[in-house]
Amino acid sequence: MKKLGSILLGTICLCILAIAVGLLTSAPAPAAPVVPTIPVAVVNTPLAVNASVSGTPTVNVNSLPAVQLSGTPTVNLSSTASDPLYVDADRPARNSFSASCNTQNYDSTSGRASCTIFTIPAGRQIVIESVACSAETPIGQGLQASLMVPNIPFGAAPGSQAFPNYVPLAMTRQTLTVSPDGVEIWALTNQIRLYGAAPTNGSVDIGVLFQASGPSLDPPQGMSCVINGYLVP
Repeated sequence: MKKLGSILLGTICLCILAIAVGLLTSAPAPAAPVVPTIPVAVVNTPLAVNASVSGTPTVNVNSLPAVQLSGTPTVNLSSTASDPLYVDADRPARNSFSASCNTQNYDSTSGRASCTIFTIPAGRQIVIESVACSAETPIGQGLQASLMVPNIPFGAAPGSQAFPNYVPLAMTRQTLTVSPDGVEIWALTNQIRLYGAAPTNGSVDIGVLFQASGPSLDPPQGMSCVINGYLVP
């Protein structure tokens, strides 16, 4: 009987040990589920910002942002004698022109010839930036030539009349021609800066004036010129 009890006790112990081992070697926990990658779109909505700035702030802009202005903003520019701000007020609104004329032959009595090369419209201003001319005279003779540019004197009252300014054209003799007429060719090409203006009550003409040194000489004498510049509103 005592032997049977020992056997039963040993069996019970083995069962308890088997249950404990089973609990210790249970199946591992399942792995965490894989979450798929989800695309995310971020929409930037401009936000209204109210801010007050005092002093002289420094603003750094590393890109080219669009600037929108509403109403009529006031812009103040600082210009001093030591640090001047240069502004070209006429070129942004300029209207370029090119004009030419030919005096034909000179007057045999006065020895003069002229032509109108450009008409300044009423109330407008012009800037002449270049002039080019050519003339012909008998061999051994000289000439005098001028560009007449009317302008309103500085400081004159509005509506004042324009006065002519005669600008000498210093032409130089070129090589002799081989024509049987026996003429010499004179020429001039200059970069210049001349100003002209017409009063508000009427237009004025820019003229080319030619003076022959020997009016009684043949062959015919005369000149032609071309000017380039722009009109200022």
